[in-house]
Amino acid sequence: MRIVGGTHKGRRIKIPKKGVRPTKGIVRGAIFNIIGSHIQNADILDIFAGSGALGLEALSRGAMSCVFIEKKSKVLRENIKNLYPRAQTIHIISSDFRLGIKRVVNKQFDIIFVDPPYHKQYIQKTLALIMKYRLLSNNGVVIVEHHSDEALKVPRSLSLEKKKKYGDTTVSFIVNTRV
Repeated sequence: MRIVGGTHKGRRIKIPKKGVRPTKGIVRGAIFNIIGSHIQNADILDIFAGSGALGLEALSRGAMSCVFIEKKSKVLRENIKNLYPRAQTIHIISSDFRLGIKRVVNKQFDIIFVDPPYHKQYIQKTLALIMKYRLLSNNGVVIVEHHSDEALKVPRSLSLEKKKKYGDTTVSFIVNTRV
């Protein structure tokens, strides 16, 4: 797999051999075309990070910082070390998503990527925790990658702005409308 755009465009990243469903390059490219310049200087949270493809793509395209939450973080650590060996604005939380989210309670993020395993009912739990701990900045965006047949209930004070389907994968863009 390769980084699709930005300063590290074309650089390879490793993928764990099992337990991960990496976001395809075409889908990543589409996501970043949609969010466009919002990525510049953004603070990113990448939940269910896997290889780190979404967060690393965001950093390559000008994000200021990224916190990765991934239970099995060995490959993620290797990818970060290869691309950003001295970065001080990148943090990894090697934990289950529920515990990981609790560890970033005092921070708000401009963009939050949520890419859980399909059909595990993690989306609603993750969105509820994001809201409970107020992790999304005003006008921030949660980008949820999910199977096209999975239902998505958007919590109050969030608004589903856009939904794009790519085969069996749907990407939903949810905006914080809280003022």
